[in-house]
Amino acid sequence: MSEGQKHALTVKALGLLNEQVNARIVHYKGELETSPELDAVTAQVVAQLKAMQASVIEDTAKREPTDVMERKQTETFARLLQQIFVERGSSFVTRNLKPIGKRIAKLFFESELHEKTKADKDKVIQHPEQGVYYVLSRYTHRLRAELEGFEYSTPDIGEQTLALLAKVERELQVGFLSRRSPELNHVMGVYTTVLAEFLQHHIPPRVQQMAKLTIRGAKTAERSNSVSYKIHADAFSDFRSAWERLFMQQMVNYCGDELLARLSEADAGFHEETVKFFTDPHIFSETADEICAGLYDYLCLEGFLDVPVDWRVSAGDP
Repeated sequence: MSEGQKHALTVKALGLLNEQVNARIVHYKGELETSPELDAVTAQVVAQLKAMQASVIEDTAKREPTDVMERKQTETFARLLQQIFVERGSSFVTRNLKPIGKRIAKLFFESELHEKTKADKDKVIQHPEQGVYYVLSRYTHRLRAELEGFEYSTPDIGEQTLALLAKVERELQVGFLSRRSPELNHVMGVYTTVLAEFLQHHIPPRVQQMAKLTIRGAKTAERSNSVSYKIHADAFSDFRSAWERLFMQQMVNYCGDELLARLSEADAGFHEETVKFFTDPHIFSETADEICAGLYDYLCLEGFLDVPVDWRVSAGDP
């Protein structure tokens, strides 16, 4: 890929990654009733926290200089990156590859059945199930409307007729996707190998510089409440943006070129659309989302990063 293509891919992948984060956040209903006793305790805790914050602000004269805090934050971040990508690199990579594989497989099958794909009249049909499925699914609503307009001897016959249409479509879908599974597994094996090399060999020599650029770019040492030993929750968004921009740039530059080179060398006759799929920005955004989430959890457990309470709250969580 050219430098321009890599830049465009990085920007698109980062945009998708931010969309994923924003989609996970849910807001609790403000009209829910609460206990008066609990409200009193909460008010007391809030008052104490405000008093503590005020005392910290009043004591700004004793704060460490910004450059000192930035240096210490950078040193701590670099040390923790070294731990997770080098000392625990193998276990970290192994733990992330399986969920990444599941997410990419889901994306692959969804892309094969996506409306835009089905509407592509110039698409070359590779399998009989594929052609029939595309046509059938394109006219599913019309077929259902036609069937629902018939007069049936009993309501059960009408329901069974619609169920049969759904079954035929589902069987064609499964048949088509099962034909593509071996190719997906093959390419996925190449991708995971490249990704593992990226995390274990490409990133480690760069952790010091990436830590420095992240801390400086996010300006986490320049806030009124900044401390040298950790990053507060109110700086998490800027920290995340700075880190993920660097991480995505490195991943696209390394994995994009390596993957295309190895797929070309493999000479396995991969379909062009399969190769194009693995250079889609969704692949990089899904991969980065999984890896970075694991990294943030680790930094939080180590006491270096305060993660906002709504960061990992998803619509399906209780």
